[in-house]
Amino acid sequence: MYSALDAFEDQSGVPEDRKIAPFFDPTEVERAIGLPVPYVISISARNDNEYMWENYADHSQGVVMELEFNNLKGFYDAALYSIESCIYDSRITDEDLYQLIKNKYFEIAGTMLGSNKELAIPLLRDNPSAFVRFIAMYLLAFVAPRFKKDEFIEEEETRIIISSPKKEYNSLLDNVQCPDVLENIVTEVKKFVDCEKQRPDNGNFFREIFMPISVLKLIYVKVDKQKHEVEEILRERGYFHIPVEVMA
Repeated sequence: MYSALDAFEDQSGVPEDRKIAPFFDPTEVERAIGLPVPYVISISARNDNEYMWENYADHSQGVVMELEFNNLKGFYDAALYSIESCIYDSRITDEDLYQLIKNKYFEIAGTMLGSNKELAIPLLRDNPSAFVRFIAMYLLAFVAPRFKKDEFIEEEETRIIISSPKKEYNSLLDNVQCPDVLENIVTEVKKFVDCEKQRPDNGNFFREIFMPISVLKLIYVKVDKQKHEVEEILRERGYFHIPVEVMA
């Protein structure tokens, strides 16, 4: 991703002080606590993916839940989310990657100038280097997490990507006097970040992400016995509207 972004900025004649490719140095990303990090919920793009049934559904003895979302982008609590298909190494050419970076670069710039123009236009005029840093943050938050190695290609993964600052970010806001218009936003972001937890076995951070029952549209099983068991669980919880289907 770094090389494609670097090439795009060079070919587009972006001034040195406005280039964002250097921000994609992994050591810089890890060190900068204000940059976004993604929480990722992994789902498969297909309900009939035999690899997933075998490896993630207890050798076809488990279940597959079909989810349906009204919007592919939006807000989860105080953080932005986006639903994106993964990009595998062998399924994207250098030219395709270049075009993807170009499109996403202009997409977020257009969004900023469209829906937030009262803030974005003065920022672009008076501090263009800060303007393009917002673009870098968007690319780090929602484009970089889409890439996966070919060893996982059989998963055909789609990701629900939820962008959030690192937990240390909250210390930057301690005792800071925020404008009234931003105070509620800052408070909600701090609460969201504080809900982060850490695994005792490997030290990785995670969040418990809860989705509304309305997104669960259907449950697939491959064994008749499982169908009856799942239907009983749904009845106990009052979810009579969710069908259970046996796949051949």
